[in-house]
Amino acid sequence: MRSSSRARAAFLLLYGALLAWQVDRWCFTPHGIVSTWAGRHDGRTVSAGAPGGVSQTFEMGADGLDGVWIRPLVVGGPPRGELVVDLLQARGESRQRLLRVAIPATRVSSGVALHVPFRPIRASRGHRYQVDVRHVHMADGPAIGLAVTRDDVVRAGRLFVDGREQWGDLVFETTTRRATLTYWLHEVLRPWPAWVRAWPTIAVALAIFNAVLAWACALAVGVLGPAADAQAPADVAPLQAGVSSCATAPPAARVSVWLIVITGVLLTTLPIGRYQSLDLIDALPDAHIETSWSSLHGAISVEPALFAWRIHRAIVALPTSTIRWEVDVPRGAVLRLGAAMRADMWDRQSDGIQMRVYVDHAGGRTTAADLTLFPLGVPEHRGLVPLEIPLQPWAGQRIVIVLETTPERWGNAVNDVPVWTEPRIEWSRALPPGAARVVWP
Repeated sequence: MRSSSRARAAFLLLYGALLAWQVDRWCFTPHGIVSTWAGRHDGRTVSAGAPGGVSQTFEMGADGLDGVWIRPLVVGGPPRGELVVDLLQARGESRQRLLRVAIPATRVSSGVALHVPFRPIRASRGHRYQVDVRHVHMADGPAIGLAVTRDDVVRAGRLFVDGREQWGDLVFETTTRRATLTYWLHEVLRPWPAWVRAWPTIAVALAIFNAVLAWACALAVGVLGPAADAQAPADVAPLQAGVSSCATAPPAARVSVWLIVITGVLLTTLPIGRYQSLDLIDALPDAHIETSWSSLHGAISVEPALFAWRIHRAIVALPTSTIRWEVDVPRGAVLRLGAAMRADMWDRQSDGIQMRVYVDHAGGRTTAADLTLFPLGVPEHRGLVPLEIPLQPWAGQRIVIVLETTPERWGNAVNDVPVWTEPRIEWSRALPPGAARVVWP
């Protein structure tokens, strides 16, 4: 009887603590937009000491915006001057400054996240804001860098470093007085049907979750121990029967099992291919990208493209756009890719597209490919044009690979959607040493 009372007390303590944690987490823990830097910083930085500083736009996903976290990184001695943080409201291309916070550089510690508080904005959800960060009055001290990631992209956000737009986003995390449960309801569950995001559904889901959690806690502390023990023989019997059936399995079944095991071992020992490969789509965040469009992500995107019943990974680069990768070239390297107009544009009114591949080296430029595609008027252009460009002349050197798309004829880009499919550098495994490597700008 005493042990039963202890078990019930342990159950109440364990489940009560977990329930209290849930209430605190869901109802009282503030949450804004998802952080892009938590656990993902890869050692890269952008300098807040550049004349134009660093600027990040974003759409706020919660009410009560009251601050932002930044992760500064400093190389060298202690920084001097001030870190100036401006919060602006973005309406189209116009900006209205809401407030400015100046932080002494002596408060900045390298690698330690710094919280910059704002005056709370009660109704911030759905509005677009911009955060500008500049390191001023540096004197002869080191510039303060800010941690970035290569490929995280904030929805409806744009990142500028010294006035130049970048592919990734600044590693900011906003803070707000809004509870996590409401954030999940409006942000995490946004793609789901409306009935999933309804409060009754959320209440039922939480009730089921807590019922299962209570059962698990009761089982863990032994409240359900006697009942479980009573059922033990019935539960063990099928398990014992299963073991016996395995031991007396027919020869055909045992042969099948051994064939599966041997096949798996042989597959792991097969050669992994003659060529090594560097996927330039995966290295897109390390590229230098320029476009005539107002939004970089509106002009450049990674999408699947269907040609001849095969789906390819592709870069859509609306004209006029230029993508540059700075690459160290190994021996025997070849650049392979495909060029095409996207298939859904073949029958639409268009005057064609110009697609070029350049290799820049030592101040010079080599035109490796120059295509004019006009699928509306030339049936032969309705497909994928494979390109293979030997890079052996630049083996062991650093070059810049350039993919350029421009409108054909009079600069009319209507219905022009060019794609570069699966751009990659391949080189033989039999020609050591050396490996292709994209250099981050």
